[in-house]
Amino acid sequence: MTKIPFKAVAVDMDGTFENDEKTFDRQRFDKILTELRKHHIHFIASSGRPLSRLQKDFHGFLDRIDIVADNGSILTQDNHIILRHVFTYQTGIKLISFIQDNYPATEIAASGLDRSYINKRASVKFKNAMHFFYPNVIEINDLTKLPTSDNLTKLTLNCDAQLASELELKFNQNSSERIHCTTSGFDNIDVMPNRVNKGQGIKYFLRYFNVKPEELIAFGDGMNDKEMIELAGFSYAMKNGNPKLKEIAKYEAPSNNDMGVLQVLEEYLK
Repeated sequence: MTKIPFKAVAVDMDGTFENDEKTFDRQRFDKILTELRKHHIHFIASSGRPLSRLQKDFHGFLDRIDIVADNGSILTQDNHIILRHVFTYQTGIKLISFIQDNYPATEIAASGLDRSYINKRASVKFKNAMHFFYPNVIEINDLTKLPTSDNLTKLTLNCDAQLASELELKFNQNSSERIHCTTSGFDNIDVMPNRVNKGQGIKYFLRYFNVKPEELIAFGDGMNDKEMIELAGFSYAMKNGNPKLKEIAKYEAPSNNDMGVLQVLEEYLK
């Protein structure tokens, strides 16, 4: 086997590591992860999904991987939270009110450190999707009455992804605590505290591991992977990915339905 040119692996989940059925080949991944760890290579799952969902996704592997959850709002190492970014309670409520007033057709999932929250009057389709992505979600009558004991890490909005830049600009014009909006391209927008993104989360881990960006291999499919892909020395956009991301990435991986991430890693590990 030739020398492996990277020391850390970062993967998005939806449309990248998992197939369209929201699964991955666990036995195959176990073999790859074992080989990666033999060579002291770190594996980082980097996703817009909340930590509770990723803990279910990687059940049985949590003591061997690191996680960037909620698009960079929460970082875990060996299943222990080591860093978190949250909105102040006041800004979180102000943000929800702003969205409800200016984009009334938008459905909202509010991701907290302890639980996630959706409106009881949300559509069945939205509820079903959110109950999958947010295993600890609870339904409440009014999202502006969130428990003061919890802290918001992210909002997920079901709306036209093209509104991301507009929403960010409008809210930040009248708020001292700024926000950052990104999208995976699936008719949704993720809203996080300013300067929070997957790339920043990965940078934290690289500094912690003493790994250079050029020693990182990263895989993604949507524009919420942009900062992570730009950071990596070995950057892969999935065959099924956003054409704009393909313009940024250095290489293309087979599609998520063909387990493209595992295919590429297996080639490097031969």
